[in-house]
Amino acid sequence: MSADECKYARWNEVGLRDGLAGEPLSTLNARTQDCAEARVTPDSRAYLQGRDQGLQSYCRLDNAVQLGLNGKSYQGVCPAPIDLEFRRRFSLGREVYDARQQINQRERRRDELERRLKASNKDEDRRKIRDELEDEDRKTRRARDRLRDAEWQLDRLR
Repeated sequence: MSADECKYARWNEVGLRDGLAGEPLSTLNARTQDCAEARVTPDSRAYLQGRDQGLQSYCRLDNAVQLGLNGKSYQGVCPAPIDLEFRRRFSLGREVYDARQQINQRERRRDELERRLKASNKDEDRRKIRDELEDEDRKTRRARDRLRDAEWQLDRLR
């Protein structure tokens, strides 16, 4: 936080925003250090009240899947009674996200290899590129299988 942000902060609102974002409690320590340079002491009680309020929204089980699907991370901030289920749902969403990312990466790599193949004039180079294309195709199939499995599990959850 900047010096001005520290001076004029409404600590309840800062905590609320951090809670809604699923920020760990260590974020308050970082804010305290930032504000110490501006000679401002955060109102930790107001911050924690706001953060707890934000976490009530963040820690909804239906939010866990969406966080994973969006490629976000989970910092283990939800209360113990729902943490295990939150992590499970988050992981399913994240698995779908990761598989989609990997498929996109493999498709870009395949496009690049196909361009190189078209531009290549040497038989030896063309053979190597074809081998790489086959390898990319295998990796893409595995990623698509993982995606299909993860989406199936996600559908079962819903």
